[in-house]
Amino acid sequence: MRVRGWKRAQQLRSTSAPRGAPYTGLIMRSRWNALLQIALAVPALLAVGCNANLYDPTLATRPYPEALQQESVVQVQVVPQQTQIRFINATSTNYDNIDIWINRRFVKHVERLHAGQQIEVEIEDFRDQWGQCPQPGGFWRTRPPTPIVITQIQRDETQPLVGLVTVLPSDVKVESRDPR
Repeated sequence: MRVRGWKRAQQLRSTSAPRGAPYTGLIMRSRWNALLQIALAVPALLAVGCNANLYDPTLATRPYPEALQQESVVQVQVVPQQTQIRFINATSTNYDNIDIWINRRFVKHVERLHAGQQIEVEIEDFRDQWGQCPQPGGFWRTRPPTPIVITQIQRDETQPLVGLVTVLPSDVKVESRDPR
């Protein structure tokens, strides 16, 4: 017996298959539902997972010491990389138990930076008084990276700050404030 038209459409839409017909309607429907759920869940998880939280109040530090002035600049080169900052001490001075300030906001305590030594510090290890860190660069970043433009060493709470030589990347443009 062959069913045509509206009755056939009713049989195909129902979850129970007619007698003698292969049982594929419910299985195919559940497969498509599962694929649809996966297709919707993956972008949602990526959007949430790729948005790194750069703010952690438990890692908050002290504010920048505005009262201390910068006394001099030494030949310690600061080379920002994508997720790290390289410090190259080209002087004959050893620096022990220092705080390194970036952009007059973010600070990281460093045990030692001896003469001729080179160290690398993760950008996310620097924190400000609210627990926020600079935005690192790299392929997976979700925001523009924080440019590192000024770097200073603080030896203690009373001595003046010491400026470092920050090497700017080639893609950073510096505006001249010369009125000429």
